Amino acid sequence: MVARHHGYWYVASQFSPVFFFFVADTTRPAEMIEGEPPYLNQNPLKALYLIATNGTPTIANPENLSSTFRDYLAKTLEVDAEKRPDASQLLQHPFFAIAEPLRTLTPLIKAAREIARNK
Repeated sequence: MVARHHGYWYVASQFSPVFFFFVADTTRPAEMIEGEPPYLNQNPLKALYLIATNGTPTIANPENLSSTFRDYLAKTLEVDAEKRPDASQLLQHPFFAIAEPLRTLTPLIKAAREIARNK
């Protein structure tokens, strides 16, 4: 997944370091939920434009997410950098108090790889 979207993340950094961090910081949670970055099928420059002009990416079926995670996403997807919490503030969010330890991801990643291999 990372290699597929390097094009427009790195191009963004060449235009403006501030814009690069906005794109990377605000779209990463959406990418993790949706499985791909916003506007993946667009031309890289058009994707940058759409992210800059449309602001916060939308999440399909947000009702399937817990209210705690939706609140976390709202904070991470805040377009205004002055209002958006920094990493140390986000780590204090209640979402991390209820999140499972990282080691629980290993079997899920292995299962996903096995499913992808068998397609």
